[in-house]
Amino acid sequence: MMSGMNSWWKSPWWAAGAVVVPADLMLYGVSVPGGYYDPLVGALWGWAIVGLAWVVTGVAWLGDSPPEPRWRLWPLVVVPAVFTASWWTASGDLVGKATFAHYRADLERLANRAPAYEPTNVGPYSFNTVSRTNACVRYDLQGPGMAASSGFVWCPGSTLADAPWGEGEFFVEPIEGDWYVYVAPHGAFADRATSADPWGLQITELRSIPDV
Repeated sequence: MMSGMNSWWKSPWWAAGAVVVPADLMLYGVSVPGGYYDPLVGALWGWAIVGLAWVVTGVAWLGDSPPEPRWRLWPLVVVPAVFTASWWTASGDLVGKATFAHYRADLERLANRAPAYEPTNVGPYSFNTVSRTNACVRYDLQGPGMAASSGFVWCPGSTLADAPWGEGEFFVEPIEGDWYVYVAPHGAFADRATSADPWGLQITELRSIPDV
């Protein structure tokens, strides 16, 4: 039996196991263009709590008398490893583009119901509206956290010029084929030309949009 280590809160497995929650929240939060505010804020708070637990547990183990074998601390390595991996993954476009590829067929089927001026869900996507303009269908996401608005535009058999957005209103980026992703940045469009990105974690852009 480990001397001086019979307190459950000193177990390194608590911090190691808890990383699943903020890691999942972070990856879910960046699965849509512009990200979701609540999951990303929850992830940041979760990482702060896990980080504090990691420090407290490590100090408790290292300060225990008599000292425990250092190899017993290996579960604590999980915390920085998962933090680094999830943050790196969330910062790129891998999660968002993989999610889109998985649900692309469902989104194309949803276009048959356009216009739909009520909230609609497809997988992780929650849309305010799905509207049709000319040859294109626009999918407007609910509550993005890192943009004023965001979503997708599908122009089957058409060109980008037929897409339903105003010039100078959105940043538009092709995904594949006749699919596009767009974001409208927080603040003035002209002032944010280098900071808006439809994919990935952008902490400096994260803010809550008031309900209107």
